[in-house]
Amino acid sequence: TFAFEAIYFASAIVPGVLGSWITIPHPEVVEILSMNDFDWFLFDMEHAPITVEILENLLRAKSEKITSIVRVPKNDLVYIKQALDIGSCGVMVPMVNDVKEASMAVSYSKYPPIGIRGTGARRASGYYIKQDEYLKNANAETTVIVQIETAQAVNNFESIISKDGVDGWFIGPNDLAASLGHLGDPSSPVVMEAMDRMLKIGKKVGKPGGTLAFNVKQAKALIKKGFTIMAVSSDDFLIYKAANDLLKSFIY
Repeated sequence: TFAFEAIYFASAIVPGVLGSWITIPHPEVVEILSMNDFDWFLFDMEHAPITVEILENLLRAKSEKITSIVRVPKNDLVYIKQALDIGSCGVMVPMVNDVKEASMAVSYSKYPPIGIRGTGARRASGYYIKQDEYLKNANAETTVIVQIETAQAVNNFESIISKDGVDGWFIGPNDLAASLGHLGDPSSPVVMEAMDRMLKIGKKVGKPGGTLAFNVKQAKALIKKGFTIMAVSSDDFLIYKAANDLLKSFIY
């Protein structure tokens, strides 16, 4: 095991079952949550105020036993390269709608001859001290998760996840609900049917899938169905829920 988490990859290419969203741009939040037995953290650069500089400090605060995945702002070579170069074990790429976009995500995440990622993994290679080993293993050990969030992606789902180099898929329930005509209602039967259909295809193709659960009951039900990359909470909600439960305990 080396000093930097990007060299110390998880035993499996895809994170374990239970993860948390990281949205608060302060390393102490990550450090505190790392004292629990989460399998993975998703560092959200798409919707949270997390810059590359902040991200590097958040990654430093994370326990090595927890796999790090960064949701980049968009399917972009520079964003993906920066997230990997500073030490993330992998990326989640939002709004992947077809196999062409899935191919782009893989290409941006992998070194030649598979992809076009540039060689400059500064922190990820131990500030180049372990560069030879990092370059040798990075393509095989960098996780690429595509996010399914639109009706178009549902229609192209099998071709998207069948792309070589795509390690897993993750349904964004809120955006998917909006795209399917049910804005603000991710529990709509239409959304649930689409998710079940994709899960069946995912099992056939052999690519693990996940989504975001809104409560423990729902998370357990989704895991029972076969989702394996399960986001069960977020840092901001955990803080709110703990405070709310505490105050409610004083109401007789």
